[in-house]
Amino acid sequence: MGKGARLIICHAGSAKYGFVENALQAFQSKTTNDYHEEMNATTFKEWFQNVLLPSLPEPSVIFMDNASYHSVQIQKPPTQSNNKEEMVASLQAKGIDANMQMLKPELIKLFKENKMANLRYEIDELALEYSHCVLRIPPYHYQYNAIELIWAQIKGYATRHNSSPPFSTIKMMNLLKEACGEVTRDDWAKVVEKTKNLIVEHFDRDIRIDSVIDNNIVIHVGEDDDEETTSSSESKSD
Repeated sequence: MGKGARLIICHAGSAKYGFVENALQAFQSKTTNDYHEEMNATTFKEWFQNVLLPSLPEPSVIFMDNASYHSVQIQKPPTQSNNKEEMVASLQAKGIDANMQMLKPELIKLFKENKMANLRYEIDELALEYSHCVLRIPPYHYQYNAIELIWAQIKGYATRHNSSPPFSTIKMMNLLKEACGEVTRDDWAKVVEKTKNLIVEHFDRDIRIDSVIDNNIVIHVGEDDDEETTSSSESKSD
């Protein structure tokens, strides 16, 4: 947000409605380090449950990244520190065949094999209560979340309108509200469409890469200038 107090912001929006009405929440950061140190699971859950979910006008698909505070697990799998009885009980509760005669390494293996299929998150369960669905974008793919482009627009507005003191928290809060007010539904529609096109483009690219791999085409790269580039599909002439 330019000069002055650093704010940590929670908000959401869509192509249909723009920013979700009454969903903005912000507070001043107390550190110059990574904001993840202050935006923890408790803070995010309170905003998600008490501010965002009641404000969504209809059943929605909610996109978010896989930050740890978005992904607190329900019935998190036990570790080696748990006793065998707890491990067996946890597996059986998920419908997985386990018993006290099994060794701990065998139980750990069962957890690993069934982990992805049985992951449940607190946030997802809360969303389901309101008939919403949560989807997480892949790690390190922030560009798949349209709100990143909206944040860039807001930061640009703040930089242009925050050139003189005082650089107080109150001023920054008001500037944030002004910046959000400048973002229209049309702005949201454009960035959502741009993000969707990017996802489709990358998906199509991955399909083509899979096709190449499936066809067993391999490119061998060598350092010797006399070595030719070859592939498994090359032909030889007599």
